[in-house]
Amino acid sequence: MLGKRHDFPKPSPARLRASTRPTRPLFAVRPPDRVEIGAPGAPGPSPRTASGPRAADASAGDNYLLALLAVGAVAIILLGVRSSVYDLDRYSVPKAAALHVVALLSLPVLLARWKRLRLGWPDALLAAFVAWSGISGLLARNWWLALSGFGLSFSGLIVFLAARQAARSRGFALAAALAFAAALGSALGVAQAYGANWSFLGTTRPPGGTFGNRNFLAHLTAIGVPLLLLVHRCARRRQPAFFAALGLAIAAAAIVLTRSRAAWLGLAAAMLAMLVGAIIGWRAIRAADDRPRRRLRGAIFALALGAAAAVALPNQLDWRASNPYAQTLSRLTDYHGGSGRGRLLQYRNSARMLRFDPVFGVGPGNWFVHYPRVTTPGDPAFDSGDPIPTNPWPSSDWVTFFVERGPIGAMLLLGFMTAATLACLGALRGGDRYGALAAVALLGALAAAFVTGLFDAVLLLPAPTFFVFAAAGALLPAPRRLALDRPLGGGTRGLASTGAIVLALGIAAAAAGQLYALAITQDSTSRRTVDAALTWDPGDYRLNLLMLDRGSCRTRIRYARTAAALLPYHAAPRRALRECGVR
Repeated sequence: MLGKRHDFPKPSPARLRASTRPTRPLFAVRPPDRVEIGAPGAPGPSPRTASGPRAADASAGDNYLLALLAVGAVAIILLGVRSSVYDLDRYSVPKAAALHVVALLSLPVLLARWKRLRLGWPDALLAAFVAWSGISGLLARNWWLALSGFGLSFSGLIVFLAARQAARSRGFALAAALAFAAALGSALGVAQAYGANWSFLGTTRPPGGTFGNRNFLAHLTAIGVPLLLLVHRCARRRQPAFFAALGLAIAAAAIVLTRSRAAWLGLAAAMLAMLVGAIIGWRAIRAADDRPRRRLRGAIFALALGAAAAVALPNQLDWRASNPYAQTLSRLTDYHGGSGRGRLLQYRNSARMLRFDPVFGVGPGNWFVHYPRVTTPGDPAFDSGDPIPTNPWPSSDWVTFFVERGPIGAMLLLGFMTAATLACLGALRGGDRYGALAAVALLGALAAAFVTGLFDAVLLLPAPTFFVFAAAGALLPAPRRLALDRPLGGGTRGLASTGAIVLALGIAAAAAGQLYALAITQDSTSRRTVDAALTWDPGDYRLNLLMLDRGSCRTRIRYARTAAALLPYHAAPRRALRECGVR
Protein backbone atom coordinates (compact mmCIF):
# COMPACT_ATOMS: atom_id res chain seq x y z
CA MET A 1 0.00 0.00 0.00
CA LEU A 2 2.80 2.40 0.86
CA GLY A 3 4.72 1.80 -2.31
CA LYS A 4 2.08 2.70 -4.91
CA ARG A 5 0.92 6.05 -6.12
CA HIS A 6 -2.62 5.07 -6.99
CA ASP A 7 -3.78 3.68 -3.64
CA PHE A 8 -6.26 6.47 -3.02
CA PRO A 9 -10.01 6.03 -2.66
CA LYS A 10 -12.23 6.74 -5.63
CA PRO A 11 -15.98 7.30 -5.91
CA SER A 12 -18.31 4.79 -7.49
CA PRO A 13 -18.97 5.05 -11.23
CA ALA A 14 -22.48 6.38 -10.55
CA ARG A 15 -21.18 9.17 -8.38
CA LEU A 16 -18.37 9.87 -10.81
CA ARG A 17 -20.85 10.31 -13.67
CA ALA A 18 -23.07 12.50 -11.50
CA SER A 19 -20.24 14.79 -10.48
CA THR A 20 -19.90 18.03 -12.39
CA ARG A 21 -16.13 17.95 -12.12
CA PRO A 22 -13.57 15.16 -12.21
CA THR A 23 -12.58 13.77 -8.86
CA ARG A 24 -9.06 13.58 -7.53
CA PRO A 25 -7.28 11.16 -5.23
CA LEU A 26 -7.16 11.86 -1.52
CA PHE A 27 -4.70 14.65 -0.69
CA ALA A 28 -3.58 14.65 -4.31
CA VAL A 29 -2.49 18.28 -4.54
CA ARG A 30 -0.86 19.88 -1.55
CA PRO A 31 -1.23 23.63 -1.15
CA PRO A 32 1.89 25.78 -0.82
CA ASP A 33 1.14 26.86 2.76
CA ARG A 34 4.59 25.82 3.88
CA VAL A 35 8.09 26.84 2.91
CA GLU A 36 7.80 27.03 -0.86
CA ILE A 37 10.14 24.64 -2.58
CA GLY A 38 9.11 25.34 -6.15
CA ALA A 39 10.90 27.37 -8.81
CA PRO A 40 11.67 31.07 -8.28
CA GLY A 41 8.67 33.25 -8.77
CA ALA A 42 6.26 30.36 -8.36
CA PRO A 43 2.67 31.61 -8.23
CA GLY A 44 0.74 31.72 -4.99
CA PRO A 45 -2.10 29.42 -4.07
CA SER A 46 -5.29 29.62 -6.04
CA PRO A 47 -8.61 27.84 -5.68
CA ARG A 48 -7.67 25.52 -8.50
CA THR A 49 -4.31 24.73 -6.89
CA ALA A 50 -6.01 23.86 -3.61
CA SER A 51 -8.65 21.62 -5.12
CA GLY A 52 -7.50 20.88 -8.62
CA PRO A 53 -8.75 17.82 -10.41
CA ARG A 54 -5.45 16.10 -11.06
CA ALA A 55 -3.01 14.65 -8.56
CA ALA A 56 0.44 16.18 -8.57
CA ASP A 57 3.07 13.87 -9.95
CA ALA A 58 5.10 12.24 -7.21
CA SER A 59 8.69 13.39 -7.54
CA ALA A 60 11.70 11.44 -6.41
CA GLY A 61 11.98 13.86 -3.48
CA ASP A 62 8.40 13.19 -2.40
CA ASN A 63 8.97 9.44 -2.57
CA TYR A 64 12.18 9.77 -0.58
CA LEU A 65 10.48 11.79 2.15
CA LEU A 66 7.58 9.34 2.28
CA ALA A 67 9.94 6.39 2.71
CA LEU A 68 12.04 8.26 5.27
CA LEU A 69 9.02 9.26 7.38
CA ALA A 70 7.51 5.77 7.16
CA VAL A 71 10.74 4.08 8.24
CA GLY A 72 11.21 6.72 10.92
CA ALA A 73 7.72 6.08 12.31
CA VAL A 74 8.41 2.36 12.71
CA ALA A 75 11.87 3.00 14.16
CA ILE A 76 10.51 5.41 16.75
CA ILE A 77 7.96 2.80 17.81
CA LEU A 78 10.46 -0.06 18.10
CA LEU A 79 13.72 1.48 19.28
CA GLY A 80 14.97 0.89 22.79
CA VAL A 81 18.09 -0.47 24.43
CA ARG A 82 18.83 -2.62 27.44
CA SER A 83 20.13 -0.76 30.48
CA SER A 84 20.55 -1.38 34.19
CA VAL A 85 21.20 2.32 34.88
CA TYR A 86 18.36 4.01 33.07
CA ASP A 87 14.63 3.36 33.14
CA LEU A 88 12.65 5.57 30.78
CA ASP A 89 15.75 6.97 29.09
CA ARG A 90 16.54 3.59 27.57
CA TYR A 91 13.48 4.15 25.39
CA SER A 92 13.25 7.93 25.07
CA VAL A 93 16.89 8.49 24.08
CA PRO A 94 16.89 6.06 21.10
CA LYS A 95 13.52 7.40 19.96
CA ALA A 96 14.78 10.98 20.17
CA ALA A 97 17.86 10.01 18.16
CA ALA A 98 15.59 8.51 15.48
CA LEU A 99 13.51 11.70 15.38
CA HIS A 100 16.61 13.86 14.93
CA VAL A 101 18.07 11.60 12.25
CA VAL A 102 14.82 11.74 10.26
CA ALA A 103 14.83 15.54 10.53
CA LEU A 104 18.48 15.76 9.48
CA LEU A 105 18.00 13.47 6.48
CA SER A 106 14.92 15.44 5.42
CA LEU A 107 16.72 18.76 5.24
CA PRO A 108 18.68 18.23 1.98
CA VAL A 109 15.48 17.56 0.03
CA LEU A 110 13.65 20.48 1.61
CA LEU A 111 16.52 22.93 1.15
CA ALA A 112 17.46 21.88 -2.37
CA ARG A 113 14.24 23.38 -3.76
CA TRP A 114 13.81 26.19 -1.24
CA LYS A 115 13.39 29.32 -3.36
CA ARG A 116 10.63 31.25 -1.65
CA LEU A 117 9.40 31.62 1.92
CA ARG A 118 5.69 30.94 1.82
CA LEU A 119 4.03 30.13 5.14
CA GLY A 120 0.43 29.64 6.16
CA TRP A 121 -0.63 30.67 9.63
CA PRO A 122 -0.14 27.22 11.22
CA ASP A 123 3.34 26.97 9.71
CA ALA A 124 4.30 30.49 10.78
CA LEU A 125 3.10 30.00 14.36
CA LEU A 126 4.93 26.68 14.71
CA ALA A 127 8.13 28.21 13.34
CA ALA A 128 7.74 31.15 15.74
CA PHE A 129 7.29 28.73 18.65
CA VAL A 130 10.52 26.94 17.74
CA ALA A 131 12.41 30.23 17.36
CA TRP A 132 11.11 31.45 20.72
CA SER A 133 12.12 28.15 22.28
CA GLY A 134 15.65 28.64 20.91
CA ILE A 135 15.95 32.04 22.61
CA SER A 136 14.57 30.56 25.82
CA GLY A 137 17.13 27.76 25.62
CA LEU A 138 20.03 30.20 25.29
CA LEU A 139 18.95 31.82 28.57
CA ALA A 140 18.51 28.50 30.43
CA ARG A 141 20.58 27.43 33.43
CA ASN A 142 21.35 23.94 32.07
CA TRP A 143 22.23 24.11 28.38
CA TRP A 144 22.37 20.32 27.96
CA LEU A 145 18.76 19.90 29.02
CA ALA A 146 17.82 22.96 26.99
CA LEU A 147 19.39 21.47 23.88
CA SER A 148 17.46 18.23 24.37
CA GLY A 149 14.15 20.02 24.91
CA PHE A 150 14.66 22.48 22.07
CA GLY A 151 15.88 19.71 19.79
CA LEU A 152 12.55 17.89 20.02
CA SER A 153 10.67 21.03 18.97
CA PHE A 154 13.13 21.86 16.17
CA SER A 155 13.08 18.35 14.73
CA GLY A 156 9.29 18.30 15.07
CA LEU A 157 9.14 21.40 12.87
CA ILE A 158 11.37 19.79 10.23
CA VAL A 159 9.26 16.61 10.28
CA PHE A 160 6.15 18.78 9.84
CA LEU A 161 7.65 20.50 6.77
CA ALA A 162 8.86 17.18 5.35
CA ALA A 163 5.39 15.70 5.75
CA ARG A 164 3.89 18.74 4.02
CA GLN A 165 6.21 18.21 1.09
CA ALA A 166 5.64 14.44 0.87
CA ALA A 167 1.87 14.87 1.14
CA ARG A 168 1.69 16.87 -2.08
CA SER A 169 1.24 13.56 -3.87
CA ARG A 170 1.55 10.80 -1.24
CA GLY A 171 -0.67 12.07 1.57
CA PHE A 172 -2.80 8.98 2.04
CA ALA A 173 0.23 6.69 1.99
CA LEU A 174 1.92 8.81 4.66
CA ALA A 175 -1.20 8.84 6.85
CA ALA A 176 -1.45 5.07 6.47
CA ALA A 177 2.20 4.61 7.43
CA LEU A 178 1.71 6.65 10.60
CA ALA A 179 -1.51 4.81 11.44
CA PHE A 180 -0.06 1.33 11.10
CA ALA A 181 3.13 2.27 12.98
CA ALA A 182 0.99 3.49 15.89
CA ALA A 183 -1.02 0.25 15.71
CA LEU A 184 2.24 -1.71 15.90
CA GLY A 185 3.13 0.02 19.15
CA SER A 186 -0.33 -0.73 20.53
CA ALA A 187 -0.03 -4.37 19.52
CA LEU A 188 3.23 -4.76 21.43
CA GLY A 189 1.61 -3.30 24.54
CA VAL A 190 -1.38 -5.63 24.26
CA ALA A 191 0.93 -8.61 23.73
CA GLN A 192 2.79 -7.68 26.92
CA ALA A 193 -0.47 -7.46 28.84
CA TYR A 194 -1.28 -11.04 27.80
CA GLY A 195 2.03 -12.56 28.76
CA ALA A 196 4.70 -11.58 26.21
CA ASN A 197 7.98 -11.05 28.09
CA TRP A 198 10.37 -10.13 25.30
CA SER A 199 13.53 -8.45 26.55
CA PHE A 200 12.93 -5.22 24.63
CA LEU A 201 9.60 -4.54 26.39
CA GLY A 202 9.59 -2.28 29.42
CA THR A 203 8.73 -3.96 32.71
CA THR A 204 8.50 -1.05 35.16
CA ARG A 205 4.96 0.11 34.34
CA PRO A 206 3.36 -2.51 32.08
CA PRO A 207 1.85 -2.67 29.59
CA GLY A 208 4.22 0.00 28.31
CA GLY A 209 5.49 -2.04 25.39
CA THR A 210 8.44 -0.31 23.75
CA PHE A 211 7.75 2.96 25.58
CA GLY A 212 8.63 1.82 29.10
CA ASN A 213 5.47 3.36 30.55
CA ARG A 214 1.85 2.40 30.01
CA ASN A 215 0.73 6.04 29.93
CA PHE A 216 3.12 6.91 27.11
CA LEU A 217 1.83 3.99 25.06
CA ALA A 218 -1.77 5.02 25.71
CA HIS A 219 -1.20 8.64 24.69
CA LEU A 220 0.32 7.72 21.35
CA THR A 221 -2.43 5.17 20.74
CA ALA A 222 -5.13 7.78 21.33
CA ILE A 223 -3.42 10.07 18.80
CA GLY A 224 -3.19 7.23 16.30
CA VAL A 225 -6.87 6.22 16.42
CA PRO A 226 -8.08 9.08 14.14
CA LEU A 227 -5.45 8.09 11.59
CA LEU A 228 -6.62 4.47 11.66
CA LEU A 229 -10.20 5.66 11.22
CA LEU A 230 -9.11 7.69 8.20
CA VAL A 231 -7.40 4.70 6.60
CA HIS A 232 -10.39 2.46 7.32
CA ARG A 233 -12.78 5.01 5.84
CA CYS A 234 -10.74 5.80 2.75
CA ALA A 235 -9.06 2.52 1.84
CA ARG A 236 -10.10 1.48 -1.65
CA ARG A 237 -9.25 -2.20 -1.19
CA ARG A 238 -10.40 -4.67 1.42
CA GLN A 239 -6.97 -5.59 2.78
CA PRO A 240 -6.01 -2.09 4.04
CA ALA A 241 -9.52 -1.59 5.41
CA PHE A 242 -9.33 -4.92 7.26
CA PHE A 243 -5.94 -4.15 8.78
CA ALA A 244 -7.13 -0.68 9.77
CA ALA A 245 -10.12 -2.26 11.53
CA LEU A 246 -7.80 -4.72 13.24
CA GLY A 247 -5.60 -1.79 14.29
CA LEU A 248 -8.64 -0.03 15.74
CA ALA A 249 -9.56 -3.09 17.81
CA ILE A 250 -5.99 -3.41 19.09
CA ALA A 251 -5.82 0.32 19.85
CA ALA A 252 -9.05 0.21 21.85
CA ALA A 253 -7.77 -2.78 23.80
CA ALA A 254 -4.46 -1.04 24.52
CA ILE A 255 -6.14 2.13 25.79
CA VAL A 256 -8.42 0.13 28.10
CA LEU A 257 -5.63 -2.12 29.39
CA THR A 258 -3.31 0.79 30.24
CA ARG A 259 -5.94 2.43 32.47
CA SER A 260 -4.51 5.81 31.47
CA ARG A 261 -7.09 8.42 32.40
CA ALA A 262 -5.43 11.01 30.16
CA ALA A 263 -5.68 8.64 27.19
CA TRP A 264 -9.31 7.80 27.95
CA LEU A 265 -10.16 11.49 28.05
CA GLY A 266 -8.01 12.15 24.98
CA LEU A 267 -9.78 9.45 22.97
CA ALA A 268 -13.17 10.82 24.03
CA ALA A 269 -12.07 14.30 22.94
CA ALA A 270 -10.84 12.94 19.61
CA MET A 271 -14.14 11.19 18.95
CA LEU A 272 -16.10 14.31 19.87
CA ALA A 273 -13.95 16.51 17.62
CA MET A 274 -14.31 14.06 14.73
CA LEU A 275 -18.07 13.86 15.26
CA VAL A 276 -18.41 17.65 15.15
CA GLY A 277 -16.19 17.78 12.07
CA ALA A 278 -18.18 15.04 10.35
CA ILE A 279 -21.44 16.87 11.03
CA ILE A 280 -20.05 20.11 9.62
CA GLY A 281 -18.64 18.45 6.53
CA TRP A 282 -21.18 15.66 6.11
CA ARG A 283 -22.23 16.70 2.63
CA ALA A 284 -18.66 16.59 1.34
CA ILE A 285 -17.80 13.40 3.25
CA ARG A 286 -20.87 11.58 1.97
CA ALA A 287 -19.94 12.50 -1.60
CA ALA A 288 -16.54 10.86 -1.20
CA ASP A 289 -17.88 7.30 -1.13
CA ASP A 290 -21.07 5.35 -1.56
CA ARG A 291 -20.38 3.19 1.53
CA PRO A 292 -20.07 5.67 4.42
CA ARG A 293 -22.48 3.95 6.79
CA ARG A 294 -21.04 0.47 6.31
CA ARG A 295 -17.51 1.67 6.95
CA LEU A 296 -18.68 3.65 9.98
CA ARG A 297 -20.43 0.63 11.46
CA GLY A 298 -17.31 -1.48 10.89
CA ALA A 299 -15.08 1.04 12.70
CA ILE A 300 -17.45 1.31 15.66
CA PHE A 301 -17.69 -2.46 15.89
CA ALA A 302 -13.89 -2.83 15.83
CA LEU A 303 -13.43 -0.28 18.63
CA ALA A 304 -16.17 -1.83 20.75
CA LEU A 305 -14.84 -5.35 20.18
CA GLY A 306 -11.33 -4.37 21.24
CA ALA A 307 -12.52 -2.62 24.39
CA ALA A 308 -14.82 -5.49 25.35
CA ALA A 309 -12.10 -8.08 24.81
CA ALA A 310 -9.69 -6.10 27.00
CA VAL A 311 -12.20 -6.10 29.86
CA ALA A 312 -13.41 -9.69 29.47
CA LEU A 313 -10.25 -11.66 28.69
CA PRO A 314 -7.92 -12.47 31.63
CA ASN A 315 -4.49 -10.87 31.40
CA GLN A 316 -1.15 -10.90 33.20
CA LEU A 317 -1.43 -7.39 34.67
CA ASP A 318 -1.26 -7.34 38.44
CA TRP A 319 -3.93 -4.77 39.28
CA ARG A 320 -4.78 -4.44 42.95
CA ALA A 321 -8.46 -3.55 42.47
CA SER A 322 -10.99 -6.31 41.85
CA ASN A 323 -12.53 -4.29 39.02
CA PRO A 324 -9.70 -1.97 37.89
CA TYR A 325 -11.34 -0.60 34.75
CA ALA A 326 -14.52 0.42 36.53
CA GLN A 327 -12.39 2.05 39.22
CA THR A 328 -10.49 4.08 36.61
CA LEU A 329 -13.74 5.13 34.96
CA SER A 330 -15.24 6.23 38.27
CA ARG A 331 -12.17 8.36 39.04
CA LEU A 332 -11.72 9.73 35.54
CA THR A 333 -11.90 13.38 36.63
CA ASP A 334 -11.18 13.00 40.34
CA TYR A 335 -8.85 15.71 41.60
CA HIS A 336 -9.73 15.56 45.27
CA GLY A 337 -7.29 12.77 46.07
CA GLY A 338 -4.64 10.46 44.69
CA SER A 339 -2.67 11.39 41.59
CA GLY A 340 -5.26 14.02 40.60
CA ARG A 341 -4.64 16.05 43.75
CA GLY A 342 -0.89 15.59 43.31
CA ARG A 343 -1.11 16.97 39.78
CA LEU A 344 -2.91 20.11 40.93
CA LEU A 345 -0.30 20.72 43.63
CA GLN A 346 2.49 20.17 41.11
CA TYR A 347 0.89 22.59 38.64
CA ARG A 348 0.52 25.26 41.31
CA ASN A 349 4.12 24.90 42.44
CA SER A 350 5.40 24.85 38.86
CA ALA A 351 3.64 28.11 38.04
CA ARG A 352 5.81 29.81 40.67
CA MET A 353 8.84 29.27 38.39
CA LEU A 354 7.65 32.12 36.21
CA ARG A 355 9.04 34.61 38.69
CA PHE A 356 12.54 33.48 37.65
CA ASP A 357 11.91 34.66 34.05
CA PRO A 358 8.34 35.75 33.29
CA VAL A 359 9.07 36.34 29.58
CA PHE A 360 11.14 33.43 28.25
CA GLY A 361 10.59 30.95 31.09
CA VAL A 362 13.28 28.83 32.71
CA GLY A 363 14.27 27.22 29.40
CA PRO A 364 13.40 23.98 27.58
CA GLY A 365 13.99 20.96 29.79
CA ASN A 366 14.86 23.13 32.80
CA TRP A 367 11.74 22.50 34.84
CA PHE A 368 13.76 19.59 36.27
CA VAL A 369 16.49 22.03 37.35
CA HIS A 370 14.27 24.50 39.20
CA TYR A 371 11.49 22.42 40.73
CA PRO A 372 13.32 21.91 44.06
CA ARG A 373 13.15 25.70 44.49
CA VAL A 374 9.35 25.80 44.34
CA THR A 375 8.21 22.51 45.87
CA THR A 376 6.20 22.65 49.09
CA PRO A 377 5.82 20.23 52.04
CA GLY A 378 3.57 17.31 51.23
CA ASP A 379 4.20 17.55 47.48
CA PRO A 380 3.81 13.95 46.17
CA ALA A 381 5.76 14.88 43.01
CA PHE A 382 8.92 15.52 45.06
CA ASP A 383 10.76 12.91 47.11
CA SER A 384 13.46 14.68 49.11
CA GLY A 385 15.04 11.37 50.11
CA ASP A 386 15.70 10.34 46.51
CA PRO A 387 18.91 11.55 44.80
CA ILE A 388 16.70 12.26 41.77
CA PRO A 389 13.61 13.58 43.58
CA THR A 390 11.32 14.29 40.60
CA ASN A 391 10.46 13.15 37.13
CA PRO A 392 12.26 15.05 34.32
CA TRP A 393 9.03 16.90 33.48
CA PRO A 394 5.70 17.72 35.17
CA SER A 395 2.50 15.85 34.43
CA SER A 396 1.31 18.32 31.78
CA ASP A 397 2.60 19.54 28.44
CA TRP A 398 0.96 22.89 28.82
CA VAL A 399 2.21 23.61 32.33
CA THR A 400 5.70 22.70 31.10
CA PHE A 401 5.58 24.93 28.03
CA PHE A 402 4.13 27.74 30.16
CA VAL A 403 6.98 27.72 32.67
CA GLU A 404 9.82 26.59 30.37
CA ARG A 405 9.10 28.67 27.23
CA GLY A 406 7.15 31.43 28.96
CA PRO A 407 3.51 32.44 28.38
CA ILE A 408 4.31 33.72 24.88
CA GLY A 409 5.93 30.43 23.88
CA ALA A 410 2.98 28.42 25.16
CA MET A 411 0.56 30.72 23.33
CA LEU A 412 2.47 30.28 20.07
CA LEU A 413 2.14 26.50 20.24
CA LEU A 414 -1.51 26.81 21.21
CA GLY A 415 -1.90 29.23 18.30
CA PHE A 416 -0.51 26.60 15.93
CA MET A 417 -3.13 24.11 17.09
CA THR A 418 -5.87 26.75 16.87
CA ALA A 419 -4.86 27.82 13.37
CA ALA A 420 -4.70 24.20 12.24
CA THR A 421 -8.16 23.60 13.70
CA LEU A 422 -9.59 26.64 11.92
CA ALA A 423 -8.01 25.49 8.67
CA CYS A 424 -9.68 22.10 9.11
CA LEU A 425 -13.06 23.70 9.76
CA GLY A 426 -12.63 25.83 6.67
CA ALA A 427 -11.89 22.73 4.59
CA LEU A 428 -15.03 21.05 5.89
CA ARG A 429 -17.14 23.96 4.69
CA GLY A 430 -15.31 24.29 1.41
CA GLY A 431 -16.86 21.25 -0.22
CA ASP A 432 -13.63 19.42 -1.11
CA ARG A 433 -14.60 15.77 -0.89
CA TYR A 434 -11.47 14.00 0.23
CA GLY A 435 -9.87 16.96 1.97
CA ALA A 436 -12.84 16.94 4.35
CA LEU A 437 -11.97 13.44 5.50
CA ALA A 438 -8.38 14.48 6.15
CA ALA A 439 -9.59 17.50 8.09
CA VAL A 440 -11.83 15.34 10.29
CA ALA A 441 -8.93 12.99 11.09
CA LEU A 442 -6.59 15.88 11.91
CA LEU A 443 -9.19 17.43 14.20
CA GLY A 444 -9.28 14.16 16.12
CA ALA A 445 -5.50 13.81 16.34
CA LEU A 446 -5.06 17.41 17.52
CA ALA A 447 -7.82 17.03 20.11
CA ALA A 448 -6.22 13.85 21.45
CA ALA A 449 -2.79 15.50 21.65
CA PHE A 450 -4.17 18.60 23.36
CA VAL A 451 -6.26 16.78 25.97
CA THR A 452 -3.68 14.12 26.85
CA GLY A 453 -1.13 16.92 27.09
CA LEU A 454 -3.25 18.63 29.73
CA PHE A 455 -2.68 15.73 32.12
CA ASP A 456 0.68 14.23 31.15
CA ALA A 457 3.86 14.65 29.12
CA VAL A 458 3.08 14.16 25.42
CA LEU A 459 4.77 16.70 23.13
CA LEU A 460 7.69 16.65 25.57
CA LEU A 461 8.49 13.15 24.30
CA PRO A 462 9.97 12.16 20.92
CA ALA A 463 7.40 9.60 19.74
CA PRO A 464 4.24 11.76 20.12
CA THR A 465 6.17 14.76 18.77
CA PHE A 466 6.99 12.85 15.59
CA PHE A 467 3.48 11.48 15.10
CA VAL A 468 1.58 14.70 15.87
CA PHE A 469 3.66 16.91 13.60
CA ALA A 470 3.93 14.33 10.82
CA ALA A 471 0.16 13.84 10.89
CA ALA A 472 -0.39 17.60 10.87
CA GLY A 473 1.91 17.97 7.90
CA ALA A 474 0.20 15.16 6.02
CA LEU A 475 -3.40 16.21 6.66
CA LEU A 476 -3.44 20.00 7.07
CA PRO A 477 -5.72 21.46 4.36
CA ALA A 478 -5.10 24.32 1.95
CA PRO A 479 -4.63 27.80 3.45
CA ARG A 480 -7.02 30.58 2.63
CA ARG A 481 -4.44 33.19 3.53
CA LEU A 482 -0.67 33.22 3.75
CA ALA A 483 1.00 34.68 6.81
CA LEU A 484 4.27 35.22 4.93
CA ASP A 485 5.13 35.26 1.23
CA ARG A 486 8.45 36.61 0.06
CA PRO A 487 11.29 35.55 -2.21
CA LEU A 488 14.61 34.49 -0.73
CA GLY A 489 17.81 35.96 -2.10
CA GLY A 490 20.80 33.74 -2.64
CA GLY A 491 22.68 35.07 0.39
CA THR A 492 19.72 34.82 2.75
CA ARG A 493 18.86 31.38 1.51
CA GLY A 494 22.42 30.14 1.86
CA LEU A 495 22.81 31.52 5.36
CA ALA A 496 19.49 30.09 6.55
CA SER A 497 20.18 26.70 4.95
CA THR A 498 23.64 26.50 6.50
CA GLY A 499 22.28 27.45 9.90
CA ALA A 500 19.52 24.85 9.71
CA ILE A 501 21.93 22.07 8.72
CA VAL A 502 24.48 23.00 11.40
CA LEU A 503 21.76 23.12 14.04
CA ALA A 504 20.29 19.77 12.95
CA LEU A 505 23.77 18.21 12.93
CA GLY A 506 24.46 19.50 16.44
CA ILE A 507 21.18 18.20 17.80
CA ALA A 508 21.66 14.81 16.15
CA ALA A 509 25.26 14.59 17.39
CA ALA A 510 24.20 15.35 20.96
CA ALA A 511 21.50 12.67 20.75
CA ALA A 512 24.02 10.18 19.32
CA GLY A 513 26.35 10.94 22.23
CA GLN A 514 23.57 10.25 24.72
CA LEU A 515 22.73 7.00 22.96
CA TYR A 516 26.35 5.87 22.94
CA ALA A 517 26.78 6.70 26.63
CA LEU A 518 23.67 4.69 27.39
CA ALA A 519 24.92 1.76 25.33
CA ILE A 520 28.39 1.48 26.87
CA THR A 521 26.99 1.51 30.41
CA GLN A 522 24.69 -1.45 29.73
CA ASP A 523 26.97 -4.01 31.35
CA SER A 524 29.43 -1.95 33.38
CA THR A 525 29.37 1.19 35.51
CA SER A 526 33.03 1.14 36.48
CA ARG A 527 34.80 4.46 36.83
CA ARG A 528 36.56 3.97 33.51
CA THR A 529 33.28 3.20 31.73
CA VAL A 530 31.48 6.12 33.34
CA ASP A 531 34.29 8.50 32.38
CA ALA A 532 34.09 7.27 28.81
CA ALA A 533 30.32 7.73 28.81
CA LEU A 534 30.62 11.26 30.21
CA THR A 535 33.00 12.11 27.40
CA TRP A 536 30.16 11.45 24.98
CA ASP A 537 27.39 12.85 27.17
CA PRO A 538 28.85 15.53 29.49
CA GLY A 539 25.41 16.66 30.63
CA ASP A 540 24.35 13.34 32.14
CA TYR A 541 23.50 14.03 35.78
CA ARG A 542 22.72 10.40 36.58
CA LEU A 543 26.19 9.14 35.61
CA ASN A 544 27.86 11.73 37.84
CA LEU A 545 25.50 10.75 40.61
CA LEU A 546 26.63 7.12 40.35
CA MET A 547 30.16 8.13 41.36
CA LEU A 548 29.28 10.17 44.45
CA ASP A 549 29.76 7.24 46.82
CA ARG A 550 32.76 5.61 45.13
CA GLY A 551 36.44 6.12 45.70
CA SER A 552 38.24 8.76 47.70
CA CYS A 553 36.92 12.23 48.38
CA ARG A 554 39.28 13.62 45.78
CA THR A 555 37.54 11.54 43.14
CA ARG A 556 34.06 12.10 44.49
CA ILE A 557 34.48 15.87 44.63
CA ARG A 558 35.08 16.07 40.89
CA TYR A 559 31.86 14.28 40.07
CA ALA A 560 29.90 16.12 42.76
CA ARG A 561 30.97 19.50 41.42
CA THR A 562 29.95 18.52 37.91
CA ALA A 563 26.58 17.27 39.15
CA ALA A 564 26.06 20.43 41.20
CA ALA A 565 26.80 22.58 38.15
CA LEU A 566 24.20 20.65 36.14
CA LEU A 567 21.48 20.71 38.82
CA PRO A 568 22.50 23.36 41.34
CA TYR A 569 19.31 23.17 43.40
CA HIS A 570 19.32 19.41 43.95
CA ALA A 571 20.49 18.18 47.35
CA ALA A 572 22.50 15.05 46.49
CA PRO A 573 25.59 16.77 44.97
CA ARG A 574 25.72 19.36 47.75
CA ARG A 575 25.43 16.64 50.36
CA ALA A 576 28.34 14.73 48.80
CA LEU A 577 30.47 17.88 48.80
CA ARG A 578 29.73 18.54 52.46
CA GLU A 579 30.70 14.98 53.36
CA CYS A 580 34.10 15.66 51.82
CA GLY A 581 34.51 18.96 53.64
CA VAL A 582 33.66 21.25 50.71
CA ARG A 583 31.28 24.09 51.47
